[in-house]
Amino acid sequence: MQRPHVVSFNGELDIWKESEVEARLSVLDGSAPIVIDLSDVRYLDSAFLSALVRLRRRLPNSAITLVVEAPSVRRIFELTEMHRLFTIEAPPPKVGE
Repeated sequence: MQRPHVVSFNGELDIWKESEVEARLSVLDGSAPIVIDLSDVRYLDSAFLSALVRLRRRLPNSAITLVVEAPSVRRIFELTEMHRLFTIEAPPPKVGE
C-alpha cells in the first residue's frame, strides 16, 4: 500500500488562514492517498470547508481522509454532509491511553 501524503493543521482555521491553507493543499497532486490531519484543530469556518471542496473537485478520484478529534469540528462536518465527499476518522489512540 502506498504511503499517504499527510497535511496537518492546528489551532483555528478561519478566513485569516485561507492563503496558508490553499498553499498547503495546492501541492497535493493525487499521486498518493491524502490524509488531512485536523486532530489539533479546535475551530474551522466556511473558508476552510470551501478549500476542502475545491481540493475534492480538483482530485475527484483521490482517496482523501480527514482525521478529526474535536466534537465541535466533527459536528461541522456532519452538518455540512462532508462525509459524502471525504472519509472522516478519529485519530488513533495516543500511547498510554
